[in-house]
Parts: sequence; structure tokens; C-alpha cells
Amino acid sequence: MKRRAVASFAALLFCTACGIPDRNPSREADGPVPGRLVVLLVVDQLPQYLLERYDTLFSGGFRRLLDDGRVYARALHEHARTTTAPGHASIATGMFPFRHGVPDNGWREPDGDRWVPVDNYADRDELVVGLSTGDGFSPRKLRASALADWLRDADPEARVFAASGKVRGAVPLAGHVRGHVYVLSYEHGPAFVTSTYYRRRLPSWVSRFNEGRLAELLADSVWESGVPARVAAASRPDSTSYERGGRHFTFPHAFAEEKAAWEDRAHGFLHWFWRTPMLDVATLDLAAEAVRELELGQRGRLDLLALGLSATDPIGHAYGPHSREQLANLLELDRGLGELFAFLDATVGRDGYVVALSADHGVMEAPEHRVELGQVGVRISPEEVRAALRAAEALQAPPGPELEARRAALLEGYGFVSDAMTREELLAVDPEGAPGAGADSFTVLYRRSLLPDRVISPGQLGILVRLREGYMVDEATATHGSPYLYDRHVPLILMGPGVEPGWTEERVATVDLVPTLAELLGIPFPADLDGRPLVGAPGPRARDD
Repeated sequence: MKRRAVASFAALLFCTACGIPDRNPSREADGPVPGRLVVLLVVDQLPQYLLERYDTLFSGGFRRLLDDGRVYARALHEHARTTTAPGHASIATGMFPFRHGVPDNGWREPDGDRWVPVDNYADRDELVVGLSTGDGFSPRKLRASALADWLRDADPEARVFAASGKVRGAVPLAGHVRGHVYVLSYEHGPAFVTSTYYRRRLPSWVSRFNEGRLAELLADSVWESGVPARVAAASRPDSTSYERGGRHFTFPHAFAEEKAAWEDRAHGFLHWFWRTPMLDVATLDLAAEAVRELELGQRGRLDLLALGLSATDPIGHAYGPHSREQLANLLELDRGLGELFAFLDATVGRDGYVVALSADHGVMEAPEHRVELGQVGVRISPEEVRAALRAAEALQAPPGPELEARRAALLEGYGFVSDAMTREELLAVDPEGAPGAGADSFTVLYRRSLLPDRVISPGQLGILVRLREGYMVDEATATHGSPYLYDRHVPLILMGPGVEPGWTEERVATVDLVPTLAELLGIPFPADLDGRPLVGAPGPRARDD
């Protein structure tokens, strides 16, 4: 894969006049603040340990964030089901899943005496713009306001742009604002598309991007490593055969040779493309185009540029977090972010924007690699789990809490189950309390992922199950979704005006990110968030090199 510049820089003037009040619920207005751009970056499946592992290899955007930003090295997601949709929503709203309403990538809702599946932000009342059939997408299932909503409330002329390779990576970052929200579609493309919730027509500049720059990226069907030989040993060997089930696990990755792996998919090439760094290159390029076309951060207003950077997730699932492929991807993302920041320096000014970066979840390393490291690593077949759930479901009487308790006891008899929690047990837990206060920490985390009317499997049986640490149920090389630290410990970095650089070991939560941004920007935000502003806390210690 050839490296291409994010976009050609354009010399645009940055306006500083703004009428947004410099206040939040805890302080009075004391004058106007300059217009600026808020850049919110959520990387899909990026554990903190990978940033630290490859720290010295970065020279672009990650390097700048780690050197010039405030790095909260002990940031955690404080909910149990660590998947993409709840992770993005928690970051965007400052609330836990039981309050923002998105407990998983999909869930079940009651329909009479049945529990029917629901796909996060799919919306049958909307369409993909330009199509007459199929579901569109909207934030209607999101039950909380987000940073984008607070910006628009503070300034009705604020512009919001969000883009991602996934619907669940873009929609929550834009809150309920009917702004510019685009997703790289595999069913309706290949193209960046939007939904009729946001607008009735695709802007001409997005169409031009799809026909030009995106088409150029899609023409490249070979992913070459790009990892310098001198640093290659930082990852696992490229010859690790337990990646991707022992098929197509070494560089270069050419679609012509690997297409059989996707022949059962409706759009084989796009599924291949999705597992390359080009997915995020396309998103970053569209973001640069949006800054130019929408004049984000250049109008004396407070605008939002929010990106769900998705490629690390499918690459991590396919090859594992310590794979040569993930290292190659992170070095490419480092370059892409560096180019985006340089572009913003040239357009809105180096002091004209603030950046926040986090991740929706981490990931557990491949069980085989955990064993190599002397850790517990067990791969459980999906059929083993399905058999256990069928046995629990077969218990039918008596109905109610006693049945749930019997099912929980049955599931706890399986060697891969660490705990089976009944709905009654979890609903008795205070989700607002700190983990460890009145209940074990895992129980509090699961309570925060529990909604009585939106249950995550096997919640329809009245049970939530915690596997043992180091156990994995997935045919992928690596996966996530547990309450263990490898899935919850993610980066949280702030950079820009008003942010004191340095590294801090203060324990913080991902729900703290947007109230901190709101405090920095001087805009009102809800008083009942689960997160708290981090600015004003004791200064971070100097980083130990």
C-alpha cells in the first residue's frame, strides 16, 4: 500500500471573535472565548498498553500527543460490556451505558412474550440518502445528550462533523445534532454515505470525494507492511501461524490472493479493505476535506470534528494486538494523525484547536500468545457456550427470580464461567457507587451495562455471565468485551490551549473526557453526568523516559 498525503494544505484565515459564553454550571460568564475547533478522536480497539509498547516508534500524531498532550495513563472504561457501541457512546455522553441506553453493539428488547434483536443505531424510519430501500441510521436509541449537543446548545451556529468506518463509530459522536455524519458503507457503496435523519441530499463535495480520493484508495489492492526492519522485532513475528486461523497471516496482503477468504461475503473486496490501514486513511482524508469545505474552526465559532477511527479493530481481531499487522497499522495511523494535525496547524492555527483522543475498548491478546507469555489463555468454542445457554434455557419453571437463580447456578458449573449474575441481583446494586462499594467491582460494572428493557445476551434468560480471565469465545484471533483490564484500560489524552502537558497516573474514567472538554471550552454541560471535569486537578508529574 502506497502512502499518500492526507490532503494538500490550504491557507485559510482563522477568526477569533466569538460570542459563546465562558461558563459552565459551576461558574459565571466572564467574557467571550475565541472560536476554536474541537477534535474528538476515538480509536476502535486501542489498549493503553499498545501506545506504551510502541511509544518510541512513533514520530507523527501519536508522538505529538504523547509529548505535547496531557496523558492520563490510567484511564478505564467503567462498564462491563466493552464493545464498540457502548464505548463510543460513553465517551461522547459522559454517562455509563445504563443511562445513555446503548449496552452493546446489539441487544434484545421485549416484544410481547419475545425478546427481539436490535442493531444499535439502525432506524427503519430513515433511509440511506439516495436509496429507496433499506434502513438508515439515527441517534434515536441514544438516550443521553452528547458533547455535540452541548456545543450546538451553546452556539446554534456551531458545525458538527462526524465520520467513521462504522455507524456505531460515527453516530454517537455527533449526538442528536442533525449535522454532517458520514459512514463508509459496504452495502451501499463503496462510498461515504449519510442518513435522511441528517440531510436529504449528499453534499456535492462528499460525492466528489467518493468519486475521486476514495476511488483512488479503493484502487490499491495490496497492503504492504511499511514496518522498518530495524523495529520489526517490536511486534510478534510475521510468521505467527495462529493468526487468521493459519491462512493469509503474513505480509504482503494482496486481495487477489486472499479473496477466497471473503468469497462468502457479499462484498469481498470491501471486507478485505476494511482490514487495512486504508480505512482510516479514507476517514482522515474526508475529515481534511470537511475542514476546508465547512470552514470548521475558521468562522469565529466553536465547531466539532469527531472521528471514529475503525481500522485497528478489524485488524486486531484478524491478527491480534501484538501482530506485525497491528504495528504496521499503528505506524500508518501515527503518520495520518501527524498529517491531520499539520493540516489543522495551517488552517485553523496551532492554538486554534483542542484534541482529545481515547478508545472505545482495549483487547485481550490471542490465547495462544498469552500461553507463550506464561499467562492463562484458553480458547472456548462457540458451540460449548451455546450448549451451556441451551441447558440454562431448558430450565423453565418456576418462573421469576427463582428460575434465574437456578439458571445462574447451572451456568456457574461450567469451567469457563467465573460468575453468573441474575437480573434481580444486579438491579439491587447501586450503579452510581464506586466499584467495590457494597458489591464486588465486577458486579457494579455489570450493573452499569444493564438496562431492564435492553438486555445483552444472555440477559433474555435473566442472567449476565462473566467468563474467566484469559478465556475467549470467538473464532477471531483476538477479541474483547470483558470487564478485565486488558479490555477496559485505554488511552485518554488531551492536547491544545489550556491543557498542561505531562503524564499523570491519576485514575480517571473515559466518561470524564467530554465534561473536561466542556470545562476547557467554557460551555454548559449537564450537572448529572457520571464523568467529571479533570481540569483543575493537581498537575501531572513529568513523564519518565
